Amino acid sequence: MELKITKETNDKYFDRKVIEFHIKKENKEIVKLEDVKGKLRERFPEGTLIVYTLKNVYGMNAANGVAHLYKDEAVAKKVLQPFILKKNGVLNGKEKE
Repeated sequence: MELKITKETNDKYFDRKVIEFHIKKENKEIVKLEDVKGKLRERFPEGTLIVYTLKNVYGMNAANGVAHLYKDEAVAKKVLQPFILKKNGVLNGKEKE
């Protein structure tokens, strides 16, 4: 799996960095959320990293995605939907928003 950052923008309103990326996969490789977060962590070691979307590109061995990097986890919990937080392991099953 090869990850390439295609676009980085600062969202001052929500105090986050929006990261768009492209992944080249090996033949029939399944991309896991943990693997993507690990690759992004190498480039962005600080903050709360949330993978917002991860979608396969039809007809290619590739995927596109969007990640949000928050300086403060409390802002992420306030802004994002609970299912996205659960998917990323920020919100456990006991907490409710």
